[in-house]
Amino acid sequence: MSGSTHADYVIVGSGVNGTSIASYLSTILPSSRICILDRSSDGFVSTDGASHDLNKIIRADYTDSNYCTLAKEAISRWRSHPVLSRFYHEVGVLFRSSDKGRIFGGSGSADEYVEAGIRHAWENKDAHLEVAPPGATLPPRAFKLDNDEKVQRIFRGVDQTRLGDGLKGMGKTQTGYFNPRGGWAEANNACRALLQHAIEKGVQVYSNALVTSLLMEEQKVVGVQTNDGRKFFAQHIILACGAWTSDLLTTLAQPLVSSNTSASLEKWMTRPSAQCVAILRLTDDEARALQNTPVVINFSSGFYQFEPVFKDGQWQLKIAYHSNGYLYPKPRQRESKRGYPRFEDSKLEHAAVAVESRELGAERIRSDDVGYNMAETTIPSDQVECMLSELSQIYPSIATKERVMQTRVCWYSDTLDENWILDTLNHHPAIGSHNAHVANNVWVVSGDSGHAYKFLPIIGELFATVKGLVDNKRHLDLSKFSFQHQHHLHTIKKHGASIQSADSNRFDPTKHHQPNHRARL
Repeated sequence: MSGSTHADYVIVGSGVNGTSIASYLSTILPSSRICILDRSSDGFVSTDGASHDLNKIIRADYTDSNYCTLAKEAISRWRSHPVLSRFYHEVGVLFRSSDKGRIFGGSGSADEYVEAGIRHAWENKDAHLEVAPPGATLPPRAFKLDNDEKVQRIFRGVDQTRLGDGLKGMGKTQTGYFNPRGGWAEANNACRALLQHAIEKGVQVYSNALVTSLLMEEQKVVGVQTNDGRKFFAQHIILACGAWTSDLLTTLAQPLVSSNTSASLEKWMTRPSAQCVAILRLTDDEARALQNTPVVINFSSGFYQFEPVFKDGQWQLKIAYHSNGYLYPKPRQRESKRGYPRFEDSKLEHAAVAVESRELGAERIRSDDVGYNMAETTIPSDQVECMLSELSQIYPSIATKERVMQTRVCWYSDTLDENWILDTLNHHPAIGSHNAHVANNVWVVSGDSGHAYKFLPIIGELFATVKGLVDNKRHLDLSKFSFQHQHHLHTIKKHGASIQSADSNRFDPTKHHQPNHRARL
């Protein structure tokens, strides 16, 4: 197969970023030709992409003002969006500390985390962004769980004998809070529906499009080429490839890299991490008993769970960890129906060298291929056991191994401080100032760090804001989304500085006693 296509915008990747950008550009630039390419068989998000998931958490109580503002507006859009609203379930999000670590007692305690979460949820400057659908009222604001009676009211529709000890002892042995203004979204369904809507507005989707090279003319990037020889020429190229970003850029941008650039800068400021997910099968009676229950997050471990969802003729309940994850192996270049990495040599508890190499910005970087072809083809069995143990703290009667019907991986594209990257490739220091004009039309939209999906209704507009197509009406600090920002972080990290996350960091078992090393979803 060969041939050429000409467009104004070519977007590589149809996950949350690519789909949102395509949808928004088709709205504000109706006369522009917009093409979206994906390696999947139908052109929609690949089965091993993070957006191809049963559900994702939707919440807004971020520490970082950029994301707090964006998330509150995004949730308002989830409530009333003509395409997306039917996929949003505002059942609330319950944050619990468990009884591990320092619960009360000032800086770094679980109680401090809870107070901060409530404070950000109540932030007055964003109040105007929180809007109910026409004819409806907003749910109550976030509140602290300082006694068990409040938890019982939240789960008032559930037989209290079904609830585990993990929901008890509030204000005594653990702490937490509940934010009714949040919940979850049907991840794959919503992403596909929004892209289908964009197609109806004129966006063209190309399937089986594995991009392998940039097209150059007169020392300027003018398009991309796929492995089957198809050429896509465009004035603007957007690489929205999630966890595949660093590998793709290593291939595509190699001709542009300055010869005196250090190896560390060629890591493209983002790298993949693999997170463990399991799906349980429930009976009709079990599922109905847990309908409309909130998302529950143990912010001391990163474990989270959803209410049951009816899919493919059966009730399914997702449980997962949001943690440092597993660096090796890298995600496959081609779509895989199974979508599983191989985990041997990449366990979280492995030797210090593995831990060190997993960390972004670490000096010791092992080969990307280490562990990629090892034997294990599913998530580590102990992770399933750990997740079931966590689930037993909430719903003990369903936390059994025989219910596990599927395990999968959610791939993140991590940055040092969990800020996203929305910048042109020429701004990456590896390109060099002498090549600055070569790739100033190539945009990299990546670094989701495990918290992008909830922004599906608004990421496209954020991209347009950074690009200068629309005004920065939210007064966001757009510098945080730049390669320069990430380069600065890598530089100061090498000199021993600690990096402050855009929100409280994912759980790190080696640092759980320190402030700001808790789960962030």
